[in-house]
Amino acid sequence: MASHLHLLIAPRAALLAVLAGLLPGVAAGQTLEIAPLQVTLPTGSADGELWLHNTHPGAWTGHARLYRWEQTPDRELLTPADDVALSPTRLTIAPGGRQRLRVVRLDSGPLAQERSYRLLLRAGPDSPPLQVSLPVFLAPDGDAAGPPALTVQLGDALPGPSLRLYNDGPRHVRLADLAFVDPHGRRHPLIPGLAGYVLPGRMRQWSLPARADGYHRGRFQARLDDAAQADLAPATPPIAPAAAAGL
Repeated sequence: MASHLHLLIAPRAALLAVLAGLLPGVAAGQTLEIAPLQVTLPTGSADGELWLHNTHPGAWTGHARLYRWEQTPDRELLTPADDVALSPTRLTIAPGGRQRLRVVRLDSGPLAQERSYRLLLRAGPDSPPLQVSLPVFLAPDGDAAGPPALTVQLGDALPGPSLRLYNDGPRHVRLADLAFVDPHGRRHPLIPGLAGYVLPGRMRQWSLPARADGYHRGRFQARLDDAAQADLAPATPPIAPAAAAGL
């Protein structure tokens, strides 16, 4: 049986450590510059690529691994990928040198829904410590464009209130600058910057600080996929957690 890497979304600091380096233009620890910081293989494409640039005065060594990425309401689940491969997986980059890393699709069948992966880069023992996790996606067939199909619901399964987001679309949604707007129009930041991802057909939840009004008279806002701040649509009828898909 394939082993799972369980990555809790709480505490939030642990999630940010896993998602480090996902913002465009950010160098990974000022040792290894990576571009792009997300790889998407469009329909009909057999491979994609990213480039690694060693800015350290010594040689950089490490390895790359690719994992299938799934979600439950409060966990990130990673299992070794068998339908996508990396080349190379062992890396040695000279000072100031560049290395191309290819993402190769092994399964050419049609996709009704986007597939999600995590590419983990880890430095070797002789290089400055570094661990970076980058998202990789296989785009679904057909037209998956358009606004994100994300709905919101308040939950009480966690100690205190929680925010549940369900993605009913065929592709992932990237969530940033999560905030609550109270009935008087005042905006209360909840998670500045990157809050996380909601994969297609999945539900995620975040703990919320307690409020006297219980968040029942107001609305939630966020930036979705780097777009402008927008209200999150309430779920009608209330959403339920997605099936665990055997994980």
